[in-house]
Amino acid sequence: MIKDRLPEERVIWRKRFHAQYFDFRGKSLFTRFDSCEFVKCTLLIELDTEQLAFTGCVFKDCNVDRLEQDEEHGLYARGNLFDRPIEERRAALEKRLARALAERAKWQRTAEDGSASKLKGDK
Repeated sequence: MIKDRLPEERVIWRKRFHAQYFDFRGKSLFTRFDSCEFVKCTLLIELDTEQLAFTGCVFKDCNVDRLEQDEEHGLYARGNLFDRPIEERRAALEKRLARALAERAKWQRTAEDGSASKLKGDK
């Protein structure tokens, strides 16, 4: 048995994780997540975390809004996408919808007022 052998790197590719808890704190993992999707997950990463990579991953409604790269500790983050939390996106959509409906109602009132004044002028 050889004791000086380096640990194998674990590559996780195109896997979807939903509502999972990842505690990477203080660990040397030799793990790489490529093109994975994390939805409503909790990721715990600290300065002592080593040998962990996220490339081309999507994070939706997770507790992270960015990943800091730290090459000294072997933490790599490239080409990842962070969606805003679902509730935040829903609130923004409702606000845009309310604004569009108000603008539409205003336009309709203006159009109706213009039609009414034209009819009065034609008589």
